[in-house]
This record gives sequence, C-alpha cells and structure tokens, in this order.
Amino acid sequence: MYGKVYLVGVGPGDIKLLTIWALEVIKTCDVIVYDRLINQEILKIAKEDAEFIDVGKFPGYHKVPQEHINEIIVGKAKTGKSVARVKGGDPFVFGRGAEEAEYLKASGVSFEIIPGITSAVSVLTYAGIPVTHRNYSSSFQVISGYIRNDNEDKIDWDAAAKYKGTLIFLMGAKNLGYISNKLIKYGKDPKTPSAVIMHGTTFQQKVITGVLENIEKKACDEIVNPAIIVFGDTVKLREKLKWFENRDLYGKRILITRSYKQSGYMKDTLNNAGAQVILCPTIKITPLIDNVINFLKEINNYEYIVFTSTNSVEVFRQAVKKTKIDLRKLKSSIVAIGSQTAKSLEDMYIYPEILPEKYTSYYLAKSLKDLVKDKYIALLTSQIGGNIFIQTLKEYANIKKIISYLNEPNYEIKEILRDELKKGIDFAVFTSSSTFEYMYEIIREDIKLLRNTKIAAIGPITAESIQKKGFKVDIMPNQYTTEDLVNEIIKDIKNLN
Repeated sequence: MYGKVYLVGVGPGDIKLLTIWALEVIKTCDVIVYDRLINQEILKIAKEDAEFIDVGKFPGYHKVPQEHINEIIVGKAKTGKSVARVKGGDPFVFGRGAEEAEYLKASGVSFEIIPGITSAVSVLTYAGIPVTHRNYSSSFQVISGYIRNDNEDKIDWDAAAKYKGTLIFLMGAKNLGYISNKLIKYGKDPKTPSAVIMHGTTFQQKVITGVLENIEKKACDEIVNPAIIVFGDTVKLREKLKWFENRDLYGKRILITRSYKQSGYMKDTLNNAGAQVILCPTIKITPLIDNVINFLKEINNYEYIVFTSTNSVEVFRQAVKKTKIDLRKLKSSIVAIGSQTAKSLEDMYIYPEILPEKYTSYYLAKSLKDLVKDKYIALLTSQIGGNIFIQTLKEYANIKKIISYLNEPNYEIKEILRDELKKGIDFAVFTSSSTFEYMYEIIREDIKLLRNTKIAAIGPITAESIQKKGFKVDIMPNQYTTEDLVNEIIKDIKNLN
C-alpha cells in the first residue's frame, strides 16, 4: 500500500508562522524532503527516526533537479512511507507545488496540499509595509523576479508600469536593476517609493528603502537572497509602522548552552523580546533508567528523596511509567533544589515539601540539616553531581547517591559552536558549572572567542567556575532561577539602549 505525500508550506522563515496543520504533519511523517530556505528549526520538530532529504535549490544551480525531486517523493511514498515535502512560503506561490501535485496524481500517489503563509504578504508585514491601504493602494500584484534573460522575460512590463497598486517581486535579488529599469522604461514614476527586504521575518531581517530610480544603487552592495522587492506608496508607511526591528532585544545574538529541552522558556522569552537565540547545548544528557528502576524497588527505605535537577525528575518519571509503580503509596518526603525542579515534579502531581531559599546544593543541604539526623536520603543526580550536598550532610544522615543520568560534554556541537562564536555573540548564558566547563573543554583552543562576549551565570557556583578560567561574569540574578536570569539580561540590554 502506498503512503501519502503532503506538500507543506511552512511560511517565510519565522517558525511561529507555521500553521497547526503543517506542524502536525511534520511531527508524524516518515520522510522530510525540504528546501534550502526553510527555517532549520522546523526539522527539529520531526520525529526522531524521520529520514531527512535536502533538495535545496540555489539561484542558477539546482543540486537536485526538479525531475529528481518528483521521483524522490513518489519513490518514498511507494515504499509505504508518509512524506512531507516541505517548502518555504506557500506551495502554490512560485513553489512548483502544482507541478509536483500533477506528478503525484499521474503516479497514482495520494497527496494533500497544506497552504503556507506567503512571503509576498508576511515579509512586508514584518517590515511595516502593508500590501494594501485605503489611502494608498486598493490592490497588490505578485510577480516572479526570476528572469534569466530578455528571451525568457514573460512579464507584461507595460501593464506592470501602469499598475496603481502595490507591486511585489519575489526571487528578484539579482535582477533588481533590470526590474527597476524596465519599470522606468515603460513609464512608471521614477520617484515611486521602493524597498528591498532581505531575510524577512528572521533575526537577520534588513530593509533598504528608496525610490524606483535609486533603489538599485542603495541596495547593490548589500542585497542578498532571499529578498523581496516592493514598489508603491504603501512603502511610505514603513517608518511609522515598522515594529519587528523596534523590539528591545532586536539585533542581539544570545547563546544558550543548556539542553534543547530545558531551554524552552529562555528561548521563547528572549525571542519574543527580539533576540536571536542560538542553542548550542554543551552538555549531553544520557538517562540511566535502569538505575532508577532499581532504586524504585527500595524507595520506601528512604525518608527523603532529593531531586537536584529537572533531568533527574524526567528520568524518575520515565522509570515510574515503565514500572507502573503507584506513587500514591510513596511515604518519603520530597525535596527539590529549585523552582524549575519543583515545577517538573508538580507536573507529575508530586509536590515537594522542602524547597531551599536559595537554589544551590549548599543551601539545599543546609535547609535539611536539622531534619535528617540519622535519616536515610536518596539523592537523584548525575555522576558528577551531589558532591557539595553529600559533603555538607555526611555526618548527619545516611545518603545514597542514585546516578540517574550521565552529564557529559557534547562534542557534536563543536563546529557549530565555534562558527557561531566567530559570527559574534552578545551574551553567553550558563545555567550550571558544567555548561561552561564543558564548553571550555569542547573548544579549548578557541575559547578566546568568548572574550568580547558578555557572560550571564545563573548563580554563584556557576560564576565561580567561569571566573576560575579568567572570564568576567557580567550578569547574575539575586534569585538563582532561569526567569530571573532572563529578566536580568533583558534589563541589561534595555539599559544599554
């Protein structure tokens, strides 16, 4: 039985413009066949065992010809797999989606077409340029700017030059001069407001404005693909209506070194404030579920169970699910090192009885000192964690360290991390000593690239590890939480602005 192919439009770049339908399909498909200009973050949405096929096209160079792309999606579907053919923008707006659909139909493969938000509208919106406005333009026209030479030029330039609405050219970066000269030649007012929008809806967005007769000169040294060209009176509203570049953190590049799963709140909050967040987890977390399963067999031997991170909670959750243990019979007191760890426990309907005032191992141990005399404590942590806690309480209580996960350097991100640092980072964020120490180990020879970067540490232990290596810590919150750390970063940037 054949699988199904989905022709999926994923919008112009900002992952938040992905539709719910597109999201659902990408999450479940067996094969992801994707174009060059899509946001690479979209690929992380796919299931772990999905097959990825890059068929990206460059202007003037198609490493995978369209005919072969057609064969790939049909071939994969005929093996019974579900295929997401992922395209930037909308599949039916200069996306060759109709051609692929025709080929699928002729091959007897069923398909569905998922519309995407077209760049022709969304990119202008992010630039503060409306496609229509009651006082300026009652219509807009979208034209392909991809013209190889005069012999292949199929544009009705006379009609385009006389058009009174907003003119939008997609894929026309290399032909900006050709396009503007043609419009002037056929009678369009040389003073027509004009704009070029590059990398629209992304954190690299750049907008150049001018008029028809000088827009090529103003943009020629900077114009790069992907770019959209727009001509018309609505361009005049750009300065009044621009909003995307006006956000507090716009233009700032912030490096987060904790795991993808734990970075959600920080990433979303900083993104929404306008920053470009680069996720480079320097830590690799490997769950040791069997260790925790063995612990569950003797869980009622312990008066206190201490969770030192959200990672230990997650492995505990997986072990409980696998063994189907009934937590209602749990007799132990639950202890969490901080608010995020507590929240992870609460998501399992386990409510910690003890949470220290300050979220460090030392303060956690100190808060237990008067309670645990001769008691049995299970400490769920990593192979490198728990030393301060154990050292502080070893004379008071019987502590067993349950290694619930391995915390190791993530060498897989070495090249990406080095490349991002070379591009320039405004803030590097470290949420544990390990995140910094592993970064130091991973790119030891290039750690000097961090010298011109502001450093944010979640608390004093992390800060001390950073300072021991000769780096200055610029930001540390009073409360050692991710929320407070993010707030301090935003406050610092606002003060600079």
